Amino acid sequence: MKKTTVTKQETAKTHSSKTFPSASITSFSDSNRSKSDFKFGEVFLKAIFLTAGITILMLLITALGIGIWSYGQFQKFLTIAKLDRASLIEELKTGWQTAPIADQDHKNILLLGTDTTADRSNFPTLTDTIMLFSINLKNGEINTLPLPRDLWSDVYQTKINALYIYGQERYPDNPEQFTAEVVQEMTGIPIHHTLVLSLDQLQELIDLVDGVEIKVEKGFTDPLYPKSDVDVSVETDPEILYETIVFEAGEQKLSGPRALQYIRSRHSEDEQGHDLARGARQQQVIAALITKLTNYKLFLTQPELAAKLYVFYQRDFAKALSLPELVATIKTLLPYRENLEFTSHQLSDIDDDPTDGVLDNPARLSIYQYQWVYIITDEQKFQTLVQEKLILGHN
Repeated sequence: MKKTTVTKQETAKTHSSKTFPSASITSFSDSNRSKSDFKFGEVFLKAIFLTAGITILMLLITALGIGIWSYGQFQKFLTIAKLDRASLIEELKTGWQTAPIADQDHKNILLLGTDTTADRSNFPTLTDTIMLFSINLKNGEINTLPLPRDLWSDVYQTKINALYIYGQERYPDNPEQFTAEVVQEMTGIPIHHTLVLSLDQLQELIDLVDGVEIKVEKGFTDPLYPKSDVDVSVETDPEILYETIVFEAGEQKLSGPRALQYIRSRHSEDEQGHDLARGARQQQVIAALITKLTNYKLFLTQPELAAKLYVFYQRDFAKALSLPELVATIKTLLPYRENLEFTSHQLSDIDDDPTDGVLDNPARLSIYQYQWVYIITDEQKFQTLVQEKLILGHN
């Protein structure tokens, strides 16, 4: 494999205030990652973020559709969501009369998927997935581009999946802001909003819609599934740390906790223990969740569910994407609502694509703290390629 010289090493040294001792933190990442992991991870977490986006969209459709509710349904929605009718209508009106935040008719959103769960609360929070969404407000096209979590920042001397941790020190109230700043600097793409979604939030979302229905194509047994009620930072006994989970083949409905078992299991002794099979299961659950979330009649006939999802949105997303801004964005997209199109793009490395590849996986050198990393081979080419894929939608 060709080894690429780090072009900004001297720059990093002159920006000593930007360097971080990342080895102790990024060591929580899988040290034996292969190149296929990047493409595999893209499938699942792209789907998670798409789910989050569709959830927000459905919440808005619910809000805009409350006119067809009866007075009693509307009052039930307001009561459960703890909303004041006048305040809600004022926010909707403000959004309807406001132009959305954007640059050159594109709204760009950074979506971060964290590995946070209740049983890992004492571990550093890594962003296992970093994905850019760009919404073309003139035609409804939505382009997505994942960045590998192992992408190395020469300026900050760390993998970008550790930036969230340093953001907790720099911006305690908005740790995602630091990741957004660095990603914007690296890609040249202005970022207007940054959303964060954890595994626990995904579990909660599944429970909010009363589970998901799937068909288990092939049953499997995982004898080493991490128990959810054990402090993994303290306990070391395998008998206490792990439990055996079993999934029989056939149609079944999964609750939030059961769905997480299904998508996270990785120790089955047959092919279901492989990452590709795990990725397929994850995609299956997300597809089932999207099916529920896109059934707008479900929300319009169940104000209780609409209210709970609104509370979920207000708690976890409204700070980054306010209701007026959400309304302004969707209002702009309404003419294209029948033709909204999601297109996924990806970056390639120089081994797979010598002509257009912009990433390389060098040897584990001291300058990378002996870690498995991706480096950018040509910064200008990298930024140009990101612009072409996200803004222009080129494959």
